[in-house]
Amino acid sequence: MDNLEHEDGVEDAQSEKYEPTLGMLFDSHDEMWQFYKAYGKQEGFPVKKLTSKKGSDGIIRYVTFACGHSGKSETKSTDVLKPKPIAKTGCDARIGGCVNEDGKWILRTLNLEHNHGLSPDKARYFPYNRNISAIARKRIEMNDCAGINIVRNFNSIVVEAGGYENVSFLEKDCRNLVDKGRRLQLGEGDAMVILKYF
Repeated sequence: MDNLEHEDGVEDAQSEKYEPTLGMLFDSHDEMWQFYKAYGKQEGFPVKKLTSKKGSDGIIRYVTFACGHSGKSETKSTDVLKPKPIAKTGCDARIGGCVNEDGKWILRTLNLEHNHGLSPDKARYFPYNRNISAIARKRIEMNDCAGINIVRNFNSIVVEAGGYENVSFLEKDCRNLVDKGRRLQLGEGDAMVILKYF
């Protein structure tokens, strides 16, 4: 499978259509996962790794990937006036595969029926679709060191990409990256405190 994203964090126009069929072959379970993620993004549903089983040699032999809405969830909200939204609907859409005699992964089980609406326009907001490339990460960190605030920092990437729909992460992800970098930096005197601790 080809990489679906440029190095600068800007997505390609997806020209290839993904449709899983029984008997498809993959080189690894990771390649099968990438394929199902791309299919979920194309159709507009979140995906998750449901199960995996290892053989006696400790190597993964069976995997199942499912729609992110599979399973049942119980609301833990005690306030009846502000119930939490329930994302799990018991959806049975999933694919499953195993290793064949040749060492290839083959798609053995397939269910593409969802019991909820699909939204391809919102697929880029699903957490597994949001990632910051190394080039975009470096640019965000350099702009932060230069004193450019996060909103302008993110907007410069959006303008360069040609719009929000072409950026593979959100402003929130940019803010989290900057906050994490700031938390990891040592302040004045922090090194001495660490040395005294040990």
